[in-house]
Amino acid sequence: MAGRAVTEAEWAVLAERRPAPWFFAVVTTGVVCCCGCPARPLRRNVRLYDRLEAALAEGFRACKRCKPGITAATSGSSR
Repeated sequence: MAGRAVTEAEWAVLAERRPAPWFFAVVTTGVVCCCGCPARPLRRNVRLYDRLEAALAEGFRACKRCKPGITAATSGSSR
């Protein structure tokens, strides 16, 4: 699996559900999420990706809760 392991600082961001410029993938479920997602995976099962496309290319699917593809695409909209 590509992606990178989670550092202490990055894990703190995930635990607090703060926004961040990367995505996290859960290897046990095959799901990729935005950093604000309410999903709470175990740290040992998480890999970080700088780009959503990289995680999708590795076979992860978009989370149905946080919908990272939709969120990333519409974050710049004026709605």
